Amino acid sequence: MKKLITISALAAAFALSLSAAAFADGWAKENSQWVYYQNGIKVTNDWRTSADGGYYYLDSYGNMLVNSFVDYERYVDAIGRMVTAAWRQIDGKWYYFDTNGKLIRNKSKQINGVYYFFDYEGCMSTGWVEDDSGDWYYCDPGDGHRITSAWKKLEPDESMAIDYSEESTINEDGTYWYYFQSSGKMTRADSSEYKEAVINGARYAFDEYGRMTTGWVKLNDTTPAIAGWKYYNDSTSLGTYGAAHTGWLSAYPPENADLGSDVAWYYFDSRGVPYHGTDVGSGDDDETLVAKFRRLTINGKTNTYLFNEYGNPVYGLRKVYRSNGTVTSMYFGTKQESCLQLGEKNITEADGTVSVFHFESNGYGTNGVKNGRLYYMGKLQKAYDDTYAYYTVNGTTWLVNKSGNVVKNHNRRKDPTDVEYRSDSSGHKDGGTESDSELNAPEFVTTEL
Repeated sequence: MKKLITISALAAAFALSLSAAAFADGWAKENSQWVYYQNGIKVTNDWRTSADGGYYYLDSYGNMLVNSFVDYERYVDAIGRMVTAAWRQIDGKWYYFDTNGKLIRNKSKQINGVYYFFDYEGCMSTGWVEDDSGDWYYCDPGDGHRITSAWKKLEPDESMAIDYSEESTINEDGTYWYYFQSSGKMTRADSSEYKEAVINGARYAFDEYGRMTTGWVKLNDTTPAIAGWKYYNDSTSLGTYGAAHTGWLSAYPPENADLGSDVAWYYFDSRGVPYHGTDVGSGDDDETLVAKFRRLTINGKTNTYLFNEYGNPVYGLRKVYRSNGTVTSMYFGTKQESCLQLGEKNITEADGTVSVFHFESNGYGTNGVKNGRLYYMGKLQKAYDDTYAYYTVNGTTWLVNKSGNVVKNHNRRKDPTDVEYRSDSSGHKDGGTESDSELNAPEFVTTEL
C-alpha cells in the first residue's frame, strides 16, 4: 500500500543541516524561505544538496520549492526534498518517481515485483489500458496493479470498437469474461477468427476482442466441417463454464454450418474435438464411412460407436470400409442405441424388407458359413424361386435351401437325365447344372442423420 512519507523527522534534520550564517555560501533562511548562496550569489533554477544527502530545488527567485513539480519531471516534498524511488499521491492521483527522482510516464514499470502502467502525464493507470502495440491490459481500479494470470468479468472499453453484430457470450449485466495472461496481456484472437487457449488444464475460446465465448465455436476450416468446431460449455451443468466440452452432448448442430438442423448426439474427446467420420461415398446411393471405432464406457458398460461426417453416432445398417479396403456391413441398432450390435439380428433394411443378419465379434458382417448357414456381408443367403440355390462367397460356391442352410451331399434329379443341384460333403457345388444366383446384398441406410 502506498503511503505519504512522514516528514516531521526529515524537517527537523533538514533544519539542523541548514543552520548557516546569513549571506555565507551555503544554505540560509530569509523571510521564512530557504535559499542557497554560492560565491555570494543566490542560486536560482537549480538543484543543491544538503547534509542529509537529499536534493532541493531553488526556483527563479532563489526560494526552495516544496510540494511542487520541477519541470514536470521531478517532485519535491513538504520539506523540499526530491522524491526518489517512491510513490506520491498528488491532487488525488498516484505517481511514481525512480531512483533518480524522474517521473515514470508513458510506460509500464515493475515496482516491488508488481507491474503498473503510467500515462503520458505520469499518472498511474487503472482499468483498461492499451499499449503502443495494440495489446490490452487491465489494472486494478483500487491500487492500479496489472492483473495477471486471472479471469475478470468486465465491461469492454469504449475504444475497443467492438462489432456487436458478432456473436459472443454477454452476461446479463453487460459484461464479458476476459482472461489476462502471466504477462498481463489480454487473451484474444489475432483476426476475426477465434483463438483457443489452455488455462489451468481446460480449453477456452476467445474472439478478436478478447471476449470468452460459449456454445459452438468454429476454430478452423476442415473436411469434414464438424472437425473444425468445438462446443464450449454454456452452463455449469455441462461442466466448467466456458471450457471446451468433453464427453457426450445432446445439442442442435452449429447454425449455418450445413451440419443438419435437428438435435443430435456428439462425443468430444479430451481436447474437445468431436468424434467424426469421413464421407467417402463415390456418388452412389450408399452412405459410406471411414472412421476409427470408438470404444466408450458409459455407466460401466462399454460399447463401440461409429460417427458420421456430421459428428453424430450412426445407427441402422451401415456400409463401412475395412482396413484392407474391402467393404462390409455393420449394424448399430436403433437410433436410441446407436452402438455396434453383434450376433444374429433381424434387421429392417432400407427398402423395408426384414432380413436375418449375423455379425462377428469384431462387428463385421459374416462373409461365409456360420452355424451351418451362408451369409454375404452379414446377410443370410437363401433360395427364393426354387427349393435350392447356388451362391458364391469368397470364391467358393455353396448350395443352400430356403432357410439359408448349407445343403451337403445333395444329388437331386429334376428329370431322369439332368442333375440340377449337386453338392459334396462340405456343401460346395459339385457338378450341378444350375447357374449361380446373384448374391442378395444388404440394402443400406441412405438417409442423412
